[in-house]
Amino acid sequence: MSGNLQKVCLKILKEYFGDIVAKVGDTLFQKGSNPLRILCSTTKLPLSKVKEALAVLIKHNLVTWDEWKPGIPCYTLLHDRVLLILRYPRYVYHVREKFGEQSEMIIDVISKEGQATASHVIVTSSLKMYDANTDGMNKGSFEQQHITARNHLLNLIENEYIQRCPAPQDSNKPVPKLTVKAEDLYSLTPEMLDLKALQQEIQLRRAGEGKPEVSHPYSDIFWRINYDRFHIDFRDSEIRNSIVRRVDPLAGECLGALLKVSYGRSDPWVSVMNPVTVSEIRDHLKDLKYLEQYLKIIEEQSGGCVQKVGDAGGGQYRINMFNAFQSLTHALIDNIVQDRFGSKAARIFRLVRQHRMMEQDQIGEMSMIDKKEANILTYRLLHDNFLRIHELRKTLAPSPANKSIFLFHVDMTSVVRMILEWSYKALYNLMVQRETRANDNRRLLEKHIRVATIVENLNQSGGTEDQIQEVLDMMTPNEKEHLEQVNKIQDKLHVSEIALDDTIFILQMFTYYQTL
Repeated sequence: MSGNLQKVCLKILKEYFGDIVAKVGDTLFQKGSNPLRILCSTTKLPLSKVKEALAVLIKHNLVTWDEWKPGIPCYTLLHDRVLLILRYPRYVYHVREKFGEQSEMIIDVISKEGQATASHVIVTSSLKMYDANTDGMNKGSFEQQHITARNHLLNLIENEYIQRCPAPQDSNKPVPKLTVKAEDLYSLTPEMLDLKALQQEIQLRRAGEGKPEVSHPYSDIFWRINYDRFHIDFRDSEIRNSIVRRVDPLAGECLGALLKVSYGRSDPWVSVMNPVTVSEIRDHLKDLKYLEQYLKIIEEQSGGCVQKVGDAGGGQYRINMFNAFQSLTHALIDNIVQDRFGSKAARIFRLVRQHRMMEQDQIGEMSMIDKKEANILTYRLLHDNFLRIHELRKTLAPSPANKSIFLFHVDMTSVVRMILEWSYKALYNLMVQRETRANDNRRLLEKHIRVATIVENLNQSGGTEDQIQEVLDMMTPNEKEHLEQVNKIQDKLHVSEIALDDTIFILQMFTYYQTL
């Protein structure tokens, strides 16, 4: 855990939960696992405030606890989960693309709540759908909205995008342990939902009652996002996109079918999956001609991701995830070296990585670069820790005649860690820049929000075009132009954060499969 990662986590907690929660989370990051009293003395906050902060972090699945001493819990911050908060919009968009708008609302509610009961998710998402589709939703369709929301929730649970939260075995213990049975993890039975109670609460909430007291069965069972399921989809998408770029979209479909069949035989997170036959893949791609030829091309172009291991059943193929992310990471780092040092330095870096160990004279000869320039670029890469030197003595005898040989090599693990540090630092700088620009233009942004709110109210109340135009003229042309520039820059910063998160995801996958 590094200083840059700490700053990013602190910034995220402060932006989403406020200063008190951020202070408690930062203390847990620095000090590790700590009991409540030590947290209070370290943060200099009242006991009640620390309890509230821990409750917020626990509800959003960012803190776990264990027994420190008999009857005394100690709390631990899951810093990897804190980083995933920036990925929530990507989760929501992914579900929207795959299952539709109603499922998007459900994931949005759960991501904002951290943990929520099934009844709360259905009611809240139904009300959001009604507000978002007031014009296009008739009374009959709204009456059945809770059933639609329930079906989408069941579909998300069945596809393992949402899972049940663990519950305490014995709530009477001072430090209860949270567990959940494997068969209950993705199980939501019909008797756990009362459709009449759901419909009643939705109607009361629409009538203006804030939180009506409507009892729901199994109100002690909570649900949360299953991050692993999303990451499997993102991981597969990265691999398929790389094949599409190298070959064509049909090759991406072949790889997708191969992955789908492999998941029926292997754990999705293993490094090397069990083999599948061509006939099994053909069952998922009946309309595709030349399947064998495509699989052969994918085997050659995938960088070791797809491997042929036998001829039974028309040919047996398997997925090697370690090779896949090793290839993706190599391509990513090659691009970084090229952007920082130029194409010649990238050529030297690739050459050393492929040959594992190389002498300085060999680098100049095999890279076909001028010797002096090759030496300069090699030592620049060495200075920035992209290359390492390994000293090799001819003999162990301490004689001046026995010169040492210096071999250049690439320590990929250290390079990946270094780039992860750069990514965390860049992510923190982007968040600071976005916040600074928002603060500098706060008055303009607030004015734009006020104008937009007034226009919306006029549209709903039947205001005339002259009235709406009069409100729109409250913002001068210079303000509108400046607002457009501010929004454009904010969008660029947001897109940069997403791209950085994508880089971090690839590097984290490489690190994960390297440690298996």
